[in-house]
Amino acid sequence: MTTSTIAPRPGLRSGYLALTLLCSVQMMLNLDDTVVNVALPTIQRSLHMSESDLTWIVNAYLLLFGGFLIFGGRCADLFGGKRVFLVGVTVFAVASLTTGLAQNGLMVVASRAGQGIGGALASPAALSIVAGLFTDPRARSRALGIWAGLGGLAATLGVVLSGVITQYASWRWCFFINVPVALIALVAIPRLVETGTRSEAVRPRIDGLGAALITAAVAAFDYGLIDSGRASFAATAFRLGAGLALLLAFLVRERRHASPLIPLSFFRDRDRAVANAANVLFCSAILSMLFFLTLHLQQVMHYSPARTGAAWLPFCALVIAGFATSAALTPRLGVRWVLTTAMVACGLVMLALSRLSPTGGYLELLPGMLAAGFGMGLAFVSITIAAVGETHEDITGLASGLVTTTQQLGGAFGLGVLSTVAISRSTALLESGISTESALTQGFRLAFEISSAILAVAAILAALGITAKAGTAPAPAR
Repeated sequence: MTTSTIAPRPGLRSGYLALTLLCSVQMMLNLDDTVVNVALPTIQRSLHMSESDLTWIVNAYLLLFGGFLIFGGRCADLFGGKRVFLVGVTVFAVASLTTGLAQNGLMVVASRAGQGIGGALASPAALSIVAGLFTDPRARSRALGIWAGLGGLAATLGVVLSGVITQYASWRWCFFINVPVALIALVAIPRLVETGTRSEAVRPRIDGLGAALITAAVAAFDYGLIDSGRASFAATAFRLGAGLALLLAFLVRERRHASPLIPLSFFRDRDRAVANAANVLFCSAILSMLFFLTLHLQQVMHYSPARTGAAWLPFCALVIAGFATSAALTPRLGVRWVLTTAMVACGLVMLALSRLSPTGGYLELLPGMLAAGFGMGLAFVSITIAAVGETHEDITGLASGLVTTTQQLGGAFGLGVLSTVAISRSTALLESGISTESALTQGFRLAFEISSAILAVAAILAALGITAKAGTAPAPAR
């Protein structure tokens, strides 16, 4: 039996052209995390949806995307990253088209779920292709740096594009724009990436029950965290408890199964474990910052959607600068110090934002936004290199799926838990009689204070836990 390996077509140019296309697809997938946010009120009016139904436009994508990532990553390892990538992009493109054409709430939510499944197959497969295209440690670190930086940038560009498209075109174009990108990738990637073969003693197969358990566990955690702001304490505790029970059942299953979905050795890599733990903490803070500052711009400073999007452009520029710096420094200095520096810098930004004023202007926000953008670029690149850069080819898809899963879980925690804290604080202050703008700002400030503490923990974890040395040869899974 043979399974697929990845190699670029002859010539260095093909490798970087493939990297460019794969990064474009990943940006498209990450954009769909946030591109819909500013457009939600317009979608609600257009499709006559209720407030509770509206939340599922976001949640359907996040739950299916987050839940299927590990499964998608393992499929890429067993059946070939190129093959799984093409299937995932096809599903995502079709679902994007039907989302844009949706005539009612049920159709848009179901299509968003389809986007999530397609993205969960395509994203880890694309990252496993990137890792396979660049075998030299420094070239791989550089490629992963470009990948991580553009992926992080896309989360912010989603807010920018959503505002512009919603105000000047139609919310439907937030989804239609995915189709040409997907079509280009489907045509070009088979021409740029060769599929080699390597011998295998046994036919690769997926542990179906294990895949179902881990997918349900991640979805339960995601749902519990995402919906914690609206659900009762008992409901949230039940969902998180169900996620934990499913995770434990999965671990028992993997320990006893002859062909586990996740090899046991995968959990023994210290740097990978620390990088993913830091990823959860970092994303809970930084992604909630994007959410709260967007609300502050619109609800406190009364910016229009397009002006809100434009306000994030300097942040985007510093994200690019941060990932370029991290891609250059991480192979030389190592992940530990670059990642620790990024965590400390972003923690200081959160402390500064916790002094936010309800009457302050854009220039009050700008220094913190710029510093956070640079720190975000530094962090995402170094986390990705630690989690994937020294991983052997037989588990790159799994490692890729896990790093994206921890980003999703971190974002869900930030938006679920921190938004609950902020809303509770604001509601209590509104009842005391202060202005809406002041109450909202006080809620945001409390969330930023908690975020600074989370980032302090992440910085300590990175400084004490990461041991990676650039250029170490990856070890195969057992």
